[in-house]
Amino acid sequence: MGTVINFTKQLGAAADNNISASQSPGAGAILINGSAATAGVATIDTATAANSAIGRRVIITSGGDDTGITFTVSGTNAGGAAISDTFAGASGGAAQSNIDFVTVTRITASGSVAGTLKAGTNGVGSSQWYTMNWRSYSPMNVSAAIQLVSGAANYTVEYTFDDPNALPTGVSFPLNFSDLSPSALVAASATKDGLFNFPFIAMRLTINSGTGALRSRFVQAGAG
Repeated sequence: MGTVINFTKQLGAAADNNISASQSPGAGAILINGSAATAGVATIDTATAANSAIGRRVIITSGGDDTGITFTVSGTNAGGAAISDTFAGASGGAAQSNIDFVTVTRITASGSVAGTLKAGTNGVGSSQWYTMNWRSYSPMNVSAAIQLVSGAANYTVEYTFDDPNALPTGVSFPLNFSDLSPSALVAASATKDGLFNFPFIAMRLTINSGTGALRSRFVQAGAG
């Protein structure tokens, strides 16, 4: 199987691509009124003739110490499904969501935040999870080849032991790893290939930074 992932642009840090910068007087919703927003909905990735919208991570940049605050971001994914993610804030820096958003419809904070708070997006985004071995059979061998079609991008091939279509109770997203990924496919920036020879359930391609187009090819041998 294979997939084409195109990044024709890189959305910068929150200060460059602002979703929201309005102070929350207490726990509750933060006004979405930044440059990416229209009528309270921020669109941070769009489909074009060359690529599909797959979404990006949302970042919350705190001017103060928001480590005791949790932010909940709600919106939609590339399939148009409603999604939500809750994560802890940072101190004088950016905290990143765990999942990718195409649109953001609501951001809430669990407590008061500074007026310097910004919400935006960075250049990180992932393909959907591709289930390779949902029965967790062994032995298992998967060859992966990532082709840099155009531009420049830094990427990593990740895997998970969770079934993306049947997550355990209390688990909101698959836990991703790259520790055992072939070193050529971790933080890579050119056309590379590698072999996964241990059992896992699903894999994906994650863009760490850059612009351009990447094409992934995943081929499995043995039980799947």
